[in-house]
Amino acid sequence: MDAGLLQRVCCGDLEAMDFLAKHWSPYVHAIDDIIDGDKDDAEHILSTFALAAVLYGHPFYLKHMPALQRLVLVITNAYADSVAWEKSEAPWQRDWADHNRHVGMEMVIAVAQICGGYDHARKVSREQRSICWHEHHAPNGEAV
Repeated sequence: MDAGLLQRVCCGDLEAMDFLAKHWSPYVHAIDDIIDGDKDDAEHILSTFALAAVLYGHPFYLKHMPALQRLVLVITNAYADSVAWEKSEAPWQRDWADHNRHVGMEMVIAVAQICGGYDHARKVSREQRSICWHEHHAPNGEAV
Protein backbone atom coordinates (compact mmCIF):
# COMPACT_ATOMS: atom_id res chain seq x y z
CA MET A 1 0.00 0.00 0.00
CA ASP A 2 1.46 3.34 -0.96
CA ALA A 3 2.15 5.93 1.75
CA GLY A 4 -0.65 8.28 0.73
CA LEU A 5 -3.27 5.55 0.74
CA LEU A 6 -1.97 4.21 4.05
CA GLN A 7 -2.17 7.65 5.64
CA ARG A 8 -5.71 8.13 4.34
CA VAL A 9 -6.84 4.68 5.51
CA CYS A 10 -5.44 5.30 9.00
CA CYS A 11 -6.54 8.97 9.19
CA GLY A 12 -2.91 9.87 9.84
CA ASP A 13 -2.66 7.66 12.97
CA LEU A 14 1.05 6.78 12.97
CA GLU A 15 0.62 3.76 15.23
CA ALA A 16 -2.08 2.31 12.96
CA MET A 17 0.05 3.00 9.90
CA ASP A 18 3.03 1.24 11.47
CA PHE A 19 0.83 -1.72 12.44
CA LEU A 20 -0.53 -2.22 8.92
CA ALA A 21 2.53 -1.41 6.82
CA LYS A 22 5.40 -2.76 8.87
CA HIS A 23 3.72 -5.65 10.65
CA TRP A 24 0.37 -6.90 9.29
CA SER A 25 1.21 -6.73 5.59
CA PRO A 26 4.62 -8.46 5.84
CA TYR A 27 3.11 -11.12 8.13
CA VAL A 28 0.20 -12.09 5.86
CA HIS A 29 2.44 -12.04 2.79
CA ALA A 30 4.95 -14.30 4.55
CA ILE A 31 2.16 -16.74 5.42
CA ASP A 32 0.94 -16.67 1.82
CA ASP A 33 4.47 -17.44 0.60
CA ILE A 34 4.56 -20.48 2.88
CA ILE A 35 1.12 -21.71 1.80
CA ASP A 36 1.91 -21.19 -1.90
CA GLY A 37 5.19 -23.09 -1.49
CA ASP A 38 7.18 -20.09 -2.70
CA LYS A 39 9.25 -20.02 0.48
CA ASP A 40 9.36 -23.29 2.36
CA ASP A 41 12.81 -23.02 3.89
CA ALA A 42 13.13 -23.21 7.66
CA GLU A 43 14.57 -19.70 7.94
CA HIS A 44 11.53 -18.11 6.26
CA ILE A 45 9.08 -20.14 8.33
CA LEU A 46 10.85 -19.25 11.57
CA SER A 47 11.08 -15.58 10.62
CA THR A 48 7.30 -15.67 10.01
CA PHE A 49 6.83 -16.94 13.58
CA ALA A 50 9.01 -14.06 14.76
CA LEU A 51 6.87 -11.59 12.77
CA ALA A 52 3.81 -12.95 14.58
CA ALA A 53 5.37 -12.42 18.00
CA VAL A 54 6.09 -8.77 17.19
CA LEU A 55 2.74 -8.19 15.44
CA TYR A 56 0.66 -9.48 18.34
CA GLY A 57 2.62 -7.34 20.78
CA HIS A 58 2.30 -4.15 18.71
CA PRO A 59 0.80 -1.22 20.69
CA PHE A 60 -2.03 -0.68 18.18
CA TYR A 61 -2.94 -4.37 18.28
CA LEU A 62 -2.85 -4.45 22.08
CA LYS A 63 -5.08 -1.36 22.36
CA HIS A 64 -7.69 -2.97 20.13
CA MET A 65 -7.01 -6.62 20.90
CA PRO A 66 -10.58 -7.76 21.68
CA ALA A 67 -11.76 -6.75 18.21
CA LEU A 68 -8.58 -7.47 16.27
CA GLN A 69 -7.93 -10.89 17.79
CA ARG A 70 -11.39 -12.08 16.76
CA LEU A 71 -10.82 -10.61 13.31
CA VAL A 72 -7.49 -12.42 12.94
CA LEU A 73 -9.26 -15.70 13.71
CA VAL A 74 -12.06 -14.97 11.22
CA ILE A 75 -9.50 -13.98 8.55
CA THR A 76 -7.46 -17.11 9.23
CA ASN A 77 -10.55 -19.29 8.97
CA ALA A 78 -11.68 -17.71 5.68
CA TYR A 79 -8.17 -17.93 4.25
CA ALA A 80 -8.00 -21.62 5.23
CA ASP A 81 -11.28 -22.21 3.36
CA SER A 82 -9.92 -20.39 0.30
CA VAL A 83 -6.79 -22.54 0.34
CA ALA A 84 -8.89 -25.71 0.72
CA TRP A 85 -11.18 -24.77 -2.17
CA GLU A 86 -8.78 -23.11 -4.64
CA LYS A 87 -8.38 -26.36 -6.59
CA SER A 88 -11.83 -27.78 -5.89
CA GLU A 89 -13.74 -29.61 -8.58
CA ALA A 90 -16.78 -27.48 -7.73
CA PRO A 91 -16.69 -24.26 -9.78
CA TRP A 92 -18.49 -22.26 -7.08
CA GLN A 93 -15.85 -23.25 -4.50
CA ARG A 94 -13.00 -22.19 -6.80
CA ASP A 95 -14.82 -18.90 -7.46
CA TRP A 96 -15.37 -18.35 -3.73
CA ALA A 97 -11.71 -19.13 -3.04
CA ASP A 98 -10.57 -16.66 -5.69
CA HIS A 99 -12.69 -13.88 -4.19
CA ASN A 100 -11.57 -14.61 -0.64
CA ARG A 101 -7.87 -15.38 -1.03
CA HIS A 102 -7.04 -11.80 -0.12
CA VAL A 103 -9.27 -11.76 2.96
CA GLY A 104 -6.38 -10.33 4.98
CA MET A 105 -7.37 -6.91 3.67
CA GLU A 106 -10.30 -7.06 6.08
CA MET A 107 -7.74 -5.93 8.66
CA VAL A 108 -7.20 -2.75 6.62
CA ILE A 109 -10.93 -2.08 6.68
CA ALA A 110 -11.12 -2.75 10.42
CA VAL A 111 -8.23 -0.38 11.10
CA ALA A 112 -9.96 2.25 8.95
CA GLN A 113 -13.10 1.81 11.06
CA ILE A 114 -11.15 2.12 14.31
CA CYS A 115 -9.38 5.25 13.08
CA GLY A 116 -12.21 6.98 11.23
CA GLY A 117 -15.55 5.38 11.97
CA TYR A 118 -18.07 3.47 9.91
CA ASP A 119 -18.45 5.95 7.04
CA HIS A 120 -14.69 6.06 6.58
CA ALA A 121 -14.50 2.25 6.63
CA ARG A 122 -17.22 2.11 3.96
CA LYS A 123 -15.13 4.29 1.65
CA VAL A 124 -11.99 2.27 2.33
CA SER A 125 -13.85 -1.01 1.89
CA ARG A 126 -14.89 -0.42 -1.69
CA GLU A 127 -11.46 0.94 -2.58
CA GLN A 128 -9.61 -1.99 -0.97
CA ARG A 129 -11.80 -4.59 -2.67
CA SER A 130 -11.16 -2.91 -6.03
CA ILE A 131 -7.41 -2.77 -5.42
CA CYS A 132 -7.32 -6.44 -4.38
CA TRP A 133 -9.30 -7.51 -7.44
CA HIS A 134 -7.06 -5.63 -9.85
CA GLU A 135 -3.83 -6.75 -8.17
CA HIS A 136 -4.89 -10.39 -8.34
CA HIS A 137 -6.51 -10.54 -11.79
CA ALA A 138 -5.44 -9.95 -15.38
CA PRO A 139 -7.46 -7.50 -17.48
CA ASN A 140 -9.48 -10.44 -18.83
CA GLY A 141 -10.53 -11.33 -15.25
CA GLU A 142 -8.31 -14.39 -14.98
CA ALA A 143 -6.69 -14.94 -11.59
CA VAL A 144 -2.97 -14.24 -11.37
